[in-house]
Amino acid sequence: MQKTYGSAGPEFRRCLPNLHSIEVFAVAARYGTFSDAARALGVTQSAISRQIQQIESALGISLFVRHKRGLKLTPEGAALRPVVDEVFSRLENVCYGLRKGSQVLTLRMPPTITTRWFLPLLPSLRVVLPDVDVRITTYDAHETRFGEDDIDAAILHGRGTWPGVESIPLMPELLTPVCSPAHARELNWPADLAKMPLLHCDPLAGWSQWLDLAGVKDIVPHRGQTFDTLELSLAAATRGQGVALGDLNLVREEIRDGVLVAPFDLVLDQGVSYYLVYPASRSNLPKIRALREWLESASADRRCPVVRPPESTLMPATGFC
Repeated sequence: MQKTYGSAGPEFRRCLPNLHSIEVFAVAARYGTFSDAARALGVTQSAISRQIQQIESALGISLFVRHKRGLKLTPEGAALRPVVDEVFSRLENVCYGLRKGSQVLTLRMPPTITTRWFLPLLPSLRVVLPDVDVRITTYDAHETRFGEDDIDAAILHGRGTWPGVESIPLMPELLTPVCSPAHARELNWPADLAKMPLLHCDPLAGWSQWLDLAGVKDIVPHRGQTFDTLELSLAAATRGQGVALGDLNLVREEIRDGVLVAPFDLVLDQGVSYYLVYPASRSNLPKIRALREWLESASADRRCPVVRPPESTLMPATGFC
């Protein structure tokens, strides 16, 4: 019996033979005999014959001429075959793309955390997700719109209060002045920053709050060079162009290697952290679960300990982490 696939509206209605019958026709046309088509599909020869009869009855035409050596397409069958082959080829490509898409993990995060924190960890993520194509895009915003952006998850800088997403804390932002070794030799006390160019990135409140914490009142906090990313201000500090307010979790390797120095044991914690965020609807996806577990472990291993001595014992530091 013919099956009809149609829309609910009378103005748009399609009448097609059974999709399985069309597939059987394509296989029979490819192999040239019902017996070979039956072996390819794992069914009986009579089942193949019934499916072909069904599609011929539905269309009111003959598709094959049967003879001893096999099957020969009728003109109608020859006209139908390339269309069917094209449709199934396109359907196969679309399905492959959908399956492949589920094996792509697209992440978005600020450029500084990408370069200084995430890239060193990336090889271990490939071990955890060997069959997933990890794609990384950078941006320097404090929110993301998952409904508008084609991303699976993001690392955001903030207080974890974004609506409509799950947010997993990774590490706090720990701000302290960092500079080149040459500049560090001139900095014995926070007040010595008055003779140094200050390097800023948006927003500009960090220096003001750190200087207040250090008890320094006679330095204009907004003087100096401003950059649009933390990465640029840290690069300028590395080149001896001034003192940047760096996040200890993001400069630990430079401090360890002596490229940058944290001259003061005073850390500003504003209650801001880096978070892994993703839509709640994706929380049960295997790739998201694996990413979350991996990031939680990786961030715990690389998180800097926080040392906050009283102001009365503030002394020059030898470094952090």
